Amino acid sequence: MEVQFINHKEWGIEPKGFERYINRLKKHVKDVDGILNVVFVHDNYIQSLNKQYRNKDVPTDVLSFSYLDTPDFKETHLIGEIYISVDTAKKQAEDFNHDLHSELSKLFVHGFLHIFGYDHTDKKDYEIMEELEGKILSK
Repeated sequence: MEVQFINHKEWGIEPKGFERYINRLKKHVKDVDGILNVVFVHDNYIQSLNKQYRNKDVPTDVLSFSYLDTPDFKETHLIGEIYISVDTAKKQAEDFNHDLHSELSKLFVHGFLHIFGYDHTDKKDYEIMEELEGKILSK
């Protein structure tokens, strides 16, 4: 699996800061040959995606789109896309009193797990996903 970071230079984000999380995440998901795009965006862009795909006309912190179960996957080898709003991540980092990299890492891990089928639609799934996120993000 190749993880490509898009727009990271615009935000001064160093992709190497995510490598340890990628290595940990790979131990918990099926091994897939393909590309996963991580795109750093502004609130207005993620809001347009949120409106289009979730019918919610507000910005959000992270959106994930998995293509693993689509007919195009075999042709494109695009595993999925994770969109992270850096604007929202900055606000949340301040609210939670931690640095931006910690917040971006949390959102990246959360989005990555969604790509591979983890969800939080009910209490049991929420607890499973939350525990795994904590394990991956721990130092």
